[in-house]
Formats: sequence, structure tokens, C-alpha cells
Amino acid sequence: MKVNEALADALAQEAEGPIFGLMGDANMPVWGALCKDERVRMVWSRHDGAAVLMADGFAQATGRLAVATVTCGPGLANAANAILTASRASTPMVIFTGEYVADGGKSNLQALDQRRFAAACEAEFRPLARLDALADDIAEGFYTARTRKCPVILNMPQALWEAELKWDWDYRPSRTFVPRTDLPAAGELIESAAQKLRQAQRPVIVAGRGAVFADARAELEQLGDQIGALLATSLVGKGFFDGHPYDVGIAGSFSSATTEGLMAQADLVIAFGASLNFFTTEGGMLFPSAEVIRVDTRAHPAAIGFTPGMHLQGDAKATAAALVRSLQSSATRNEGFRQSATRDALAAPVPQPARAADGLDPRELMRVLSRALPRDTQVVSGAGHFWSWPIAHLALPPGGRFQHTAAFGSIGLGLPHGIGAAAGNPGRKTLVIEGDGSLLQAIQELHAAAEQRIPFVLLVMNDSGYGAEVMKMTWKKRDPRDAQWTSPDYVAIARGFGADGVRIGSEAELAGALERGFASDRPFVIDAPISPTLVSDSYSRLFLGQPNQIPLLRPARQE
Repeated sequence: MKVNEALADALAQEAEGPIFGLMGDANMPVWGALCKDERVRMVWSRHDGAAVLMADGFAQATGRLAVATVTCGPGLANAANAILTASRASTPMVIFTGEYVADGGKSNLQALDQRRFAAACEAEFRPLARLDALADDIAEGFYTARTRKCPVILNMPQALWEAELKWDWDYRPSRTFVPRTDLPAAGELIESAAQKLRQAQRPVIVAGRGAVFADARAELEQLGDQIGALLATSLVGKGFFDGHPYDVGIAGSFSSATTEGLMAQADLVIAFGASLNFFTTEGGMLFPSAEVIRVDTRAHPAAIGFTPGMHLQGDAKATAAALVRSLQSSATRNEGFRQSATRDALAAPVPQPARAADGLDPRELMRVLSRALPRDTQVVSGAGHFWSWPIAHLALPPGGRFQHTAAFGSIGLGLPHGIGAAAGNPGRKTLVIEGDGSLLQAIQELHAAAEQRIPFVLLVMNDSGYGAEVMKMTWKKRDPRDAQWTSPDYVAIARGFGADGVRIGSEAELAGALERGFASDRPFVIDAPISPTLVSDSYSRLFLGQPNQIPLLRPARQE
């Protein structure tokens, strides 16, 4: 057996879905072996970074480990942004590549110190240079990705790409020895946390991605009922508590005006599977008087800009159930936030700025979407000024999920990320929302998706420029035309790539376009020419000092 065949076998056994990639010299032997393997579905990209982004989108949409492969040197370098984004998002991912050695020959042109590159991208690096330990080294890389929730680069030197393995190959997948994570926190910690919950007067529960994938809604709602808590989510948990009377939506930079006021009164916040990063806590200022408890499967989870007062290592669902049992044993039933004053605050309307007059109103587009999205739709948003509109004004349908690409603050990532999500969840409808400037950085991936018949709808929030930069330049008395352009015909481009689409002229046309798009067996682009001057609420607060006017969203229809 050749080494590349053994490696392909290991990747096939470890993969929990498609393997995403782009072929080059350094991964060509493994790629060829994978394409012959009936256990594997290969999904290819048109750019190396897009392959890693597809894997990231798959992992975030499914909660499963992702596998990608790109070539060495410039191929791996092309993926720097994607790897950093995956690292900041704590995505469990393994990326296989080869490596040229700077030997002065032809291969010197593409040589790169890939260990140092991995460190710069905040990824783990695992060399595959020992044939007698190849299986162990591969499994260790996958084990690291699974347990530390991070990208791991498996790196094989050129000399081994076509080498022979002179003994029998017997690979044991890492998942067979990964510790269980579906267990509650330790009993003494449960009792300590339960005591704090008993004493809390104004508690808040925050659910993040960990709670979503643990399917912990029922347990968290029961816990909230016992302690009188408000129910909030991190951004990636958006919509998790939809329909509950004490759901206050997103906690953090995109909190509604109502939520912001209520959270300031909290005396205890308990977060389940949520990172409590700078944005979820608004730098710790969202609930300045609250004691914080954090529940996470990792022993030492990262929390950028905020340190929890108490950490419980355990599964969100199991730990919430254990807390419920502890509180029930002492007959705890607190009123907490479940008062008439809270109900009045939740019912109070929030004033909205005037309707846009120079293009489609993105708030109205989101309201149309809220009524038109099919059940279980997964919504993937890129990053930029435009992303504030779906975050603040789109109510997800029953069973819907939301994910984004802003972990590293980069634009241009939404399309390949959405392709990975669509490939990972073919039973769900997928809506990708992207800005026109962002789309132009990755539009070639429409061709890859169309050729592979990966269906999704791509809504282009088209303001003919880099909206964030246009506004900042205007406010700083600079010429905004430097960040604007005449938009190309996105529908014609989509059709040229083998996809389809339509340009809409009113907000009301969106529902019909969406229905047509979801009926297609290939990517479908909806070009929506939105107002270039309407400022999102988050930008109004951050740059103009205006009060929060984000409304508290309610789902368009109940389950």
C-alpha cells in the first residue's frame, strides 16, 4: 500500500461528511485516492481559501468535525484568512497538505515554513514525517481537533507523497477514544451553582451554539421557569428561544433596546455553550452588576474580553437538567424577572427610523423574509455593514438556524461558508445573505456549487459599494466615491457560471423570488438593490452616538 492510500483511508474513516478541497501537486496523490473511495464525497472549490471556508461552514452548520485538503505553499497561504476565521470560531477541523523542502531546485519556488505559518494562523500543526508512526500521528491530529475545537494542519513532506508503506495498514479513528462530552458538570459544582441560582433575584440564561447542538431548549426553559430567568442567546444561538414569553433575543452588541435595558438589571447570568466574548457581553458592560456562571464542555474555554466568575465543565443539556433536579429537591421557585414590569417592557414598541427612499429598505426585506422562509431554513450571513439587517430584523422560521462568518472580522467569506453549510445539511433549505462587495471576492465559487448541483439561495444586499467604508468616509469628510462602483449584473454572472437568479425591484417581490430559488436544483441569486444611505442601528450607536432602536423580534409564526 502506498502512503497516500493509507492517508486517504484515514481521512475517509475520520470524515463526518464531505471532504472539501482544491487539488494541487502536494495533495494530488491523496486526492486521487479519495476520489476512488466510495465512502467519500468530495466537494471542490475554485480557491484554496474557499475550500477551508466550506469546511468551516459545514462544521458550524452540523456541529461535526470538518475535513479539508489544499496544496502546499501558495495553496495553504491562500487559506490564511479562512484558517484564522475557523480558529477564532473554535471550529473542529483537520486540513491535510503536503510540504516542499527548500532544496534549491524547482520546488524551492513554492517552499514555505508551514509550521510557522500554522502558528501565525492560530492553528495546531502536526507533521506526518514518521512512517512507523503514521497512523498514530494522523489520529493524534484528529483527536486534537475534536477535543480542543480548533483547526489542525496535517503536514506531509514531499519525500513521502508517493512512498510505499511496507507493512499492513490498520487505522483506528480518533472518535473511538475521544472522551464523552454529554455528561453534566461535577456534582459539587452543580450544588454550588444551584445555590447561587436560588439566591438570584434577577437571573438571565444565555444559550450559545453549545446549547443549540446539545438540543437543550426544554431543559433551559424549565430551569428558567424555576428561577424566574430571562432567556437570551448569543448571536449564533439566534432564534433558539423563539415563542417563549420571556425570550429577549440576542445578548450583546445586537441586543434589542428592550433587552439592553433588562440585562442591565441582571444580578446573575448563567451561560450554556456560549463564549461570552466581547460582543456577547458588550465588553462586560451589558450586565455590569451580574455574577457570571459559564457552562462549557471544555475545561478552559476562551473568553475574549470577559472572565466568568464560575466555570462548570459539562454538557449544556445534561448540566441544565442536573441543576433543575437540584433546585426541585429544595422546592425552589423564584419569581425573578417573571413580573408584570418585565412583561410591560417586552410588549413596549420601539420607534423605527423613516423608510429608505433611495433603494429597497433592508428592514422591510427582512420582514418579508421573516414571513416567507420555509421551516428549518439555515441562514448564513457574511460580514459587513449589511449583516446588521438580518441580525436585527430577521425572525427565523420554526426550526431555523443562523450562522455567520465574522469571527475574524473579515468580509468576503459568506458564499463559500454557505456552500459548506448547504452540503452538510441537504435536508434543510439554505439562505446565504451577502453584501455585493463581499460577493465579488468569492463569486467564482458559484461555478463550483452550480457544477456540483449544491442548491441554495444567495441574497445579495447590493448597495454598489463597500457600505461600511462609504459611511465612515462620509462621516470623516472624505470622498465616499472611492469605495463605490457601478454594480455588475450579478444575475448574468450567475447564469454564466451555471446558476440562475433574478433582480428584484420591490420588497414585495422577494417572497416570490425566494420560492423560485428554493425550487431550483442549483444556486439561485437574488440581487436586491438596497438603500446605500440607510444606517444600521449598530452603526448608528457606535459611530453616531444614537440610542438603540433595535426591536425585539418575534417569530412570524409559531410552531
